[in-house]
Amino acid sequence: MKQLIAPVTALITALSLAGCSAMNDKPADYATSDIISPSLPFKAQGNEPAWQLTITASHLELVQGYEQKSQQFTLVEQRQAGRVVITAGDKKELTAALTPNICHDSMTGMPYPWQAEVTVAGKTLQGCGGNPLELLLGEWQIEDINGEGIIDSSHLTITFDDKGQVYGSATCNRYGSSYELTGEGLTFGQSLATKMACPEALMNQEQKFLETFNEISQFDINENGALILKSHNGKTLRGYLLGQ
Repeated sequence: MKQLIAPVTALITALSLAGCSAMNDKPADYATSDIISPSLPFKAQGNEPAWQLTITASHLELVQGYEQKSQQFTLVEQRQAGRVVITAGDKKELTAALTPNICHDSMTGMPYPWQAEVTVAGKTLQGCGGNPLELLLGEWQIEDINGEGIIDSSHLTITFDDKGQVYGSATCNRYGSSYELTGEGLTFGQSLATKMACPEALMNQEQKFLETFNEISQFDINENGALILKSHNGKTLRGYLLGQ
């Protein structure tokens, strides 16, 4: 996956593709290897009015309205000061500002990893960008089932990989399933688990976890960075990303 702003050498290459010769005027710390940047191609979108922005290493495409009116802009320059700011067009008529914060789609509630603000022709478009999957990948320690907590020292985890598989510890047994992430929500396939016996209290917790897991239809990331998995009937699982 390409990066929009990466280590110095990659940044120079990207700006060269856009015909920018001002890199030598930037201070030495303008681009560093620890800069947060979205992967390319990057997509952002918003509602009311409907719009979608696609960013590549050399140009931007903005599609607006239900008539899908498309405009192409050549990438001119990129800046970063806590967010990625991209200017495009022969007359610099489009600016896209990308901020790495959780953003919720105004219609579906789906969380995205980037807030997006596009300014073009004197108007500003607000929306979200990036791939929601980026928020899910990794191993999560589950600490709550349906608002009732879990048994002390019990082990509940959910791991999302990038191949559409989800697996972990259900308390006593290992389980696995598939997942599907769409613009409307998150769903799991039917889970399969090993059949090791454990004390009754742990087995009851495992059953409650798996029943809730199989009913999940949405996800969110709250203000504390916790993963919230939700069902249509109000059941929830809450966990935190391990290693952070």
